[in-house]
Amino acid sequence: MVPPMLALWSWVIVTVILFRVLRPAGALVVCLIGAYLLLPVRVTVDLPLLPALNKHSLPAIAAAVMTMIVAAGVQRPRPAGTEGAGRILPGWIPGNIWIRLLFLVAVLSVGLSALVNNDTLVYGPTVRRGLGPYDAGSMVLTMAVTLLPFVLGRRLLADEAGRRVLLWGLCLSASAYAFLALFEVRMSPQLNMMVYGFHPASWIQHLRGGGYRPLVFLEHGLRLGIFLTMAILIACGLPRIEPRRRFLCLLLAAWLFGTLVLAKTLGALAIGLLLVPVALFFSTRLQILAAAVLAATVLFYPLLRSADLIPTERVLGLFEKYSNEDRVGSLKYRLKNEDILLDKAMQRPALGWSSFARNRVFDPKTGRDISVTDGIWAIVIGESGLIGYMAQFGLLTVPILLLVRRPRQVEPSTALLALALVANLADIIPNSSLTPVTWLIAGTLAGRLEQARAPAAATAGPTSDPPARNRPPRLRGGQAAEEEAPLPAMRTTPYTRQTTLHSRSRRG
Repeated sequence: MVPPMLALWSWVIVTVILFRVLRPAGALVVCLIGAYLLLPVRVTVDLPLLPALNKHSLPAIAAAVMTMIVAAGVQRPRPAGTEGAGRILPGWIPGNIWIRLLFLVAVLSVGLSALVNNDTLVYGPTVRRGLGPYDAGSMVLTMAVTLLPFVLGRRLLADEAGRRVLLWGLCLSASAYAFLALFEVRMSPQLNMMVYGFHPASWIQHLRGGGYRPLVFLEHGLRLGIFLTMAILIACGLPRIEPRRRFLCLLLAAWLFGTLVLAKTLGALAIGLLLVPVALFFSTRLQILAAAVLAATVLFYPLLRSADLIPTERVLGLFEKYSNEDRVGSLKYRLKNEDILLDKAMQRPALGWSSFARNRVFDPKTGRDISVTDGIWAIVIGESGLIGYMAQFGLLTVPILLLVRRPRQVEPSTALLALALVANLADIIPNSSLTPVTWLIAGTLAGRLEQARAPAAATAGPTSDPPARNRPPRLRGGQAAEEEAPLPAMRTTPYTRQTTLHSRSRRG
């Protein structure tokens, strides 16, 4: 049995080793996805003011520190012919003006929400204290750490090579994880108890259909289900990117789909059945258009829900027709809770009620909590209001909406990541499945936006000298021939120290 705290802190050493032996893109993908899948939940180091250190935050912080070290090393002059560390986008704040604005609002809005919620709430014997500057500072730091996977994905995975590393990392990690999931399907959810000595979630929630719903080392079986769905979509779309590995990709897709069916996660299975044909048969242009439609629906879901434009009665009718009574009752209960939580959120629509359960609904006489927050959107809009919701969910959806403006210039790898992301976002509506993997994919798409708007030489970041056959041809007088402007993220020109010196000599 492994002590959970030892496993958590050991990941810092693992991160250092990964960044020493792998390229930055591969090290980041293995670090964050591996930590998400393998480290124990409910193990937290809670320090004053600082964000809680757990399986989500500590690997991201360690990866950010290693990225700073790698970026500093890349920027130092290197001898000609030395292999570089990979392309790294400059800066820690997104370069796209819309993404930058959403990023800053997402970080600052949680602090503003705490500052305006300085009143004490009393519900019979239940008291929720007012918040102050200390709480505001702590929440801003926590949100900044939460968004670190987004920032790292933007910096390290923005180019085509980085996107392919992420796609293969998600597909292969899920394929390996499926073995552990099938073990729990047969033997019951016991791996977390066997390895770390405790159960991470309620046992009764993982009894389904006369069998077991696996969760392995994740917070809940629902998170495992949507992770498998995202990997299935990627495996179905990879043959278009890697034609020579078509058979392997389709074999992995079948393996993952069989595991998802046995995992008894109905919502994730429904999302997979809806989007698998899109990944298999739609063109890249139609894939990004479909992803944009779903992204826009998720972004404006609270407004559509409050205006009764979401056909909840029709959805309930479908559940009553094709599902059992327990699942229908569960859906009705969730929709009822959405209504009461949305009603309370609209009492303070701008910045919400902040944290410490102030956004929940309590009985005014008994003080009993009568609400259940399942969907992450209800949590965000209740705590941070419409401003915080649009900022956080804008970071997840706006990169797709901006990419769809030029759908013919979107690469298959970008469209496939967008499909995987919207599958996760669709699951966020009824469930709390917003994870570092979600932010990592969104950050990768945000980085792709910056490559689309700027020449590759300005966005790719410093790398080592390219091979001689990739250098621009020389004209008479020693001047380099001007190259045709590349299509967005289709062709990149490494930005080297020699390029900088040459451009300075031309300006001089």
